[in-house]
Amino acid sequence: MQTFKVIAALLHYPDAALQAASDELIAALDEEGLLGPQTRERIVALIRELGAEDLLLAQERYVDTFDRGRARSLYLFEHVHGDSRDRGPAMVELQQEYEARGFAIDCVELPDYVPMFLEFCSTLPPEEAIGWLEQVGHLLELLHARLARHDSRYAVLLEPLLVLADRPINDEALREQVANEERDDTPEALDSVWMEEPVTFGPGESCDSSSTSAGPLDSQRMQRDLHEAKERADILSN
Repeated sequence: MQTFKVIAALLHYPDAALQAASDELIAALDEEGLLGPQTRERIVALIRELGAEDLLLAQERYVDTFDRGRARSLYLFEHVHGDSRDRGPAMVELQQEYEARGFAIDCVELPDYVPMFLEFCSTLPPEEAIGWLEQVGHLLELLHARLARHDSRYAVLLEPLLVLADRPINDEALREQVANEERDDTPEALDSVWMEEPVTFGPGESCDSSSTSAGPLDSQRMQRDLHEAKERADILSN
């Protein structure tokens, strides 16, 4: 499922390697032929735009899209568990599913990160990959609606995933729900979040040291919850 790998790459923090791979990404889409002509045209336009754009501007726009608040987070469980302690066990279960199918996470990243989830799906037979998309389809639909509300150029990347998951792309009720949500990306909302979070010092790691797909405090909190959930799982298994 090369299309999944292409979408995963485009949803990751843009870098020089991504920009240099524009032709390769388009060739992969065309070789598999999974996309309809209109969707292909829009995604190819995004690839070309990212490839030609000033890298710092592309990175700034990415941060504005995914890191200003949690509503458009690329972490799936952010949209269902939020700050709940249920999030840790859910991530442990997802990571165990990865490992059971021979998919190893070779970097310090959470298993519910959408690009990683799509990389996992790309390793599966098509029917199984679509089954996984169906399981998280409601979360992808919500993320898409929030991106569309933001007029984000990234929204198109979720549309073929929604089609495969048999989810509507423009559900009127969901659009109305999202339109009525209180924004969490305003300066006042961001200040409120940072004031509520405890300050933690120390270096962090990620798959790409320049990536800011989660704020430093969010990342540390999520890694802590995942670690604690793993410890509880180990105790229960012994």
